[in-house]
Amino acid sequence: MVVSFFEVLVIVLLVGGLILPIWWLVGTVHFANRRQRQQLQSAQRCMAFTAVMDRLMNEMRADRKRAPIVVACIRELQTFPEYRDISVTMINDINVSGSTPYDQMLKNELKKTEAFLLEASS
Repeated sequence: MVVSFFEVLVIVLLVGGLILPIWWLVGTVHFANRRQRQQLQSAQRCMAFTAVMDRLMNEMRADRKRAPIVVACIRELQTFPEYRDISVTMINDINVSGSTPYDQMLKNELKKTEAFLLEASS
């Protein structure tokens, strides 16, 4: 079976004129959508971090300090290493002066979270 010049030309034109541009378009759309998904995830993580910080600050300001919630919020800061500078600064500003078991738990959690965030930066 001999392939004619015309058949080769048709195949080359199909590959070069249709198939390659279609794959190029698919790749471009795929990477554009991926970039948008990453930006959306970043914005969602920022909102989640802000919610944790807001909850933590509200609990710290409340007259009735609910230590388990504060400990949980402090521990949750470990899931946001990209905001370590803000978290470590805020952790250093928290002063625990009591001696109850919850106060000791909070002191330990502050140390652990700070160490984790500082280790994550290196």
